[in-house]
Amino acid sequence: MDNIKIMPPEEVGKMFARLGELTLDVSGIRRKFLNCQYGEDPKQALDIYLPNEGDGPFPVLFFAHGGGWSGGSRNDTQLVTFIEGVNRGYAVVSLSYRLMPAIRYPENLFDIKAALHWVAKNAETYLLDSNRAALAGSSAGAHLVMMAAFTQGQPAFGGGYDSPTCKVLAVVEQFGPTDFAKFHTHYDESGFARAQAPGAPSALDTLLGVKAESIQNLVRFVNPIDNVHPGIPPVLIQHGKYDPIIPYQQGVELYEKINAVAGEGMAELDISETFLHADPGYAAQESLDTIFGFLDRSTKRRISL
Repeated sequence: MDNIKIMPPEEVGKMFARLGELTLDVSGIRRKFLNCQYGEDPKQALDIYLPNEGDGPFPVLFFAHGGGWSGGSRNDTQLVTFIEGVNRGYAVVSLSYRLMPAIRYPENLFDIKAALHWVAKNAETYLLDSNRAALAGSSAGAHLVMMAAFTQGQPAFGGGYDSPTCKVLAVVEQFGPTDFAKFHTHYDESGFARAQAPGAPSALDTLLGVKAESIQNLVRFVNPIDNVHPGIPPVLIQHGKYDPIIPYQQGVELYEKINAVAGEGMAELDISETFLHADPGYAAQESLDTIFGFLDRSTKRRISL
């Protein structure tokens, strides 16, 4: 324990405050449909943003916000990176999902599934192409979209919906957890600062409603890395090397697992040498070009599948 570096809470606060450097401005988007309810709970809602020109149907880019499964909003500055999609020919769908402590996993995962079904059912009304969808998320949202994509077509993870759903052709995951069992092992290997000490109560425990370590194999149903299989869509993994919330090795090991199991080239890895968690640098031009270059390649390559 003597060699463990813990980031002070005030430094963690400053890290998240940097999101305030970004400004979300959707005033120039003329075609938008806000607060569309895909479920009965007020949190089960989404916003649809369409390109200003064109009759569609437009490929759909879903975004799920981060916030430790207990916070965040579909219209906060986390959306800045992905709202760029409307300028590149995508319909952007930013969605909310139910939060802890009101719910436990997998209810939030089923919310992502429900949104996919709602969009497919209403695609014609909103000029959306439900056969060309991509999922993107940051942090906790990245975890949920990975699980949604990796469990496509699996009845146990279907959420009880029989109606048509969107076909997910690509995933962009930004600094999401991929293997909850290895967090502290990864930080021990690198020696980088972490935000939480080993043994402290974790968000995963709250997410599951039980001490995760007490039911070892339960984590396999929550870990994206344990749900990788040959049929998953291609994944872009973005992570910062000095992220104190989710160690960057989580992204590296997911990258290696996907390319080994799903096929070489099915995962792309973008590790920043400087970014922390939820870094505003993810919205910079270089990052945007990486994201939308990947999305363009993935949706076009797999549209015939």
